[in-house]
Amino acid sequence: MDFNKEVLKIKDDMLRDLKTLCLIPSVMDMSTASKNQPFGRECRKALDQMLSFGQRDGFITDDCDGYAGHIDIGEGEEAFGILGHLDVVPANPTGWKHPQYDCTLDGEYLYGRGVADDKGPLLAAYYAAKIVNQMDFDKKYKIRIIFGCNEENGSACVDYYFKHRPYPVMGFTPDADFPVVYGEKAICRFSAKGKAENNDLISFSGGTVINIVPGEATVHVKKDLTDAFFAFINENHIQGEATALDEKNFKYVLKGKSAHASLPEAGINSISLMAHFLNQHIDNDLVKYIDAHFYNDVHGEKLLGKKWEGAMGVLTSNLALIDYKDNVFEFSVDMRMPHELTKEILVPILKEKTKGMNLEYDYTDSLYVDPNSELIQKLHNSYVEFTGDHIHGPQAIGGGTYAKEMPNCVAFGCEFPGRDNAMHQDDEHILLDDLLVSTAIYAKALYDLLQK
Repeated sequence: MDFNKEVLKIKDDMLRDLKTLCLIPSVMDMSTASKNQPFGRECRKALDQMLSFGQRDGFITDDCDGYAGHIDIGEGEEAFGILGHLDVVPANPTGWKHPQYDCTLDGEYLYGRGVADDKGPLLAAYYAAKIVNQMDFDKKYKIRIIFGCNEENGSACVDYYFKHRPYPVMGFTPDADFPVVYGEKAICRFSAKGKAENNDLISFSGGTVINIVPGEATVHVKKDLTDAFFAFINENHIQGEATALDEKNFKYVLKGKSAHASLPEAGINSISLMAHFLNQHIDNDLVKYIDAHFYNDVHGEKLLGKKWEGAMGVLTSNLALIDYKDNVFEFSVDMRMPHELTKEILVPILKEKTKGMNLEYDYTDSLYVDPNSELIQKLHNSYVEFTGDHIHGPQAIGGGTYAKEMPNCVAFGCEFPGRDNAMHQDDEHILLDDLLVSTAIYAKALYDLLQK
């Protein structure tokens, strides 16, 4: 079977379906949440659309109460699982050169929120499964395409799904990097709430969701810092805005650079930068705390007292959200940790460092699958066959994927080594050829893994 030729046959259909999905702005919106649409109206629309693709193609579909759904391809009691997500992170209203919620082909690239994370890869895997289903050979498992609606905000979708549906025998999620990911760092997301006298700081806000480096921070102060503010942003080669609300009230907006929380070094954290600026000009305990514990530190050394590094790499820390008004504050942090830093070690440190605040946290264990297992080896061999890449081997990452939600599951594509698809950023994109090659890689991997 020439999988590349088979992919070219379905190319137009796949791109048409991708455009249909990307036109749905499937950002979690709890203001429109209700029974059977627990993550809001647009996520429900995306779920219905994906289910309709399966029904159109003659497959059995299942809606798990609006949390997630699946499409069964082929026959058999046991299933090989492919887990993808239909929800996306918010797109900035400005800064894009193409419509945010669409799929636009410009030259060699597809642009739009979700083309790379994760609607494009999910459809690549779906179409790969359809190709393999048409092949005449005895298959060990049917293929179950599972799709959730809350991956970007905690994966409550598949947590609910697997409480009501059985686990597949094994599987992968097309929501990370090639070649194949055998390990994922532990993730701790925590929020701290408290009070701080304003002392010229009326409000401080920044960030959109916890798994993105905050690209913008805004403050309202009772002090004219305009000259100092512009000197600061010029010195740091960033952008910002200053507005005089009246003679005594001023608004400042500092613009950093968004990036995925697992790669905070790729972004510019607007919240910590704003706090560093303010700490030079006003006396506020929250500002002092943020500046002391988070400024210019993407590895959590200032907060945790040391740099944690292990077999899976170095700890990363992202101060993602802040909200301060009426003397009350809340800030939220996303940490990705090597397995050497356990929950039992981390939580007491966080409690000590946030003493006097109300601390809430959520901890997800690390993931490890034997790199020599059949699953890892066959996935990797498929990647090598279509790329000729013998340099990059199975790896561990800081990103957290659906792989942690299911036993014997790993992340597999579809961002290639050396690529930056601007996931969670403006102008998210993917090379059309990368999407097509990924589809062929997935088809070959499924063919190999389903052989009796």
